[in-house]
Amino acid sequence: MFRIIAFQACRHGTGCSHLVANLAVLLMQAGYRVGLLDTDPRGGGIRTLFGLDNVSTAGPQSYWWLRFNPEHPQALRSQAHVYGTCPPQQQTGIYLPSEHHPGKISQQLTHLQQYYGITNPSDALTHLGQELRLDYLLLDTQPTLDEENLLSLALADTIAVLLQLDNYDFQRIAVLLEIIQKLNTQNTWLIPSQVLPLIDTQAVAAKLTNTYQLEVGAILPLSEDMVRLASGGLFCLHHPQHDLTKVMMGFAQKLAQVSPRNLKSAEPPRQQRRGQPLMGVLDLPPLNRQVLTAIIRQGGVSSDDLVKLGLGSI
Repeated sequence: MFRIIAFQACRHGTGCSHLVANLAVLLMQAGYRVGLLDTDPRGGGIRTLFGLDNVSTAGPQSYWWLRFNPEHPQALRSQAHVYGTCPPQQQTGIYLPSEHHPGKISQQLTHLQQYYGITNPSDALTHLGQELRLDYLLLDTQPTLDEENLLSLALADTIAVLLQLDNYDFQRIAVLLEIIQKLNTQNTWLIPSQVLPLIDTQAVAAKLTNTYQLEVGAILPLSEDMVRLASGGLFCLHHPQHDLTKVMMGFAQKLAQVSPRNLKSAEPPRQQRRGQPLMGVLDLPPLNRQVLTAIIRQGGVSSDDLVKLGLGSI
């Protein structure tokens, strides 16, 4: 069974999409077959990094299979396949749906459910993983708590939370982790990003671990070379010996050590959802979910405030 890893941040601009795309390449480099689902509401984040912005799609029943390109080692070769037509069985690669619905992972899953003739999104991913022989499925999620994002987090067996070392994220990360912990996720890692090179990374890891009782998966240094690349490609292919690439490679190796488990059902029957705190979040009215999103984005709300808002039982 393949592993599903969701990457979550408290806000935009933490480098989440860059990390996901580069990890996919590094895992492929290590001999794994990787899937990618992009939930960027602005569209094209992952596709820009893979150079697919101006490539016409082949419709909802197709996907891209990306592989190394010996002629252009700083880019990947893309080939369109129709579902049911598997890419080469002996070759590693990256799966990416060819048709993009900005911010709508549910629509991507709906296409798979329709194709496989099933109703459960986790079963659709199981069929996809078996058909393409995937080892990993990476979900690039967004800093919201709407149905789309909760669906992504609920499906994952591993969640990597990106944060920056400032008061903005320190206030919000605690609330976000409270919700993630209710998912009963197998593994949760903290990944501080854009960390100044002069900062003692061991001290950072110890402080975060002691504060949040979670392992630090990687500490991503702030890199001028990443800024210069300006989303013009995949950093690990342009700078294979860079310190940042080595850090991401180390985290890819940690992911390889995680034991797979059966997919969680993202939508259990109603009678089984009583008493499950996460599913209480899914059942909240839109206004209350917006309040939770605002807490994560703008922070500073106490537990007493949550009770006054009617959210204290979550």
